[in-house]
Amino acid sequence: MAGRSIRERVLDRLEQAFEGPVEVRDLTGTDNHFEVRVVSVAFEGKTPVERHKLVYAPLRDWIEDDTVHALSVRAYTPTQNASLNQEGRP
Repeated sequence: MAGRSIRERVLDRLEQAFEGPVEVRDLTGTDNHFEVRVVSVAFEGKTPVERHKLVYAPLRDWIEDDTVHALSVRAYTPTQNASLNQEGRP
């Protein structure tokens, strides 16, 4: 894993945790401020706060030690994602 960016490692962890599509963007070029977009059936029936907790869970150690300094989360069900794609929204 040496030489891999934190963004790539965050992507790996989230892809292991969720079966749907995952995207990770480095927002500042510093490799510690990220926006993630996760689509998963695991979010069905969950509140936005519950969804965020599910996304934070596999990254908790990196959030606590400041490897990941900032994390913006977009967590959608497959139905929500399909609807957003039809509307041309992110």
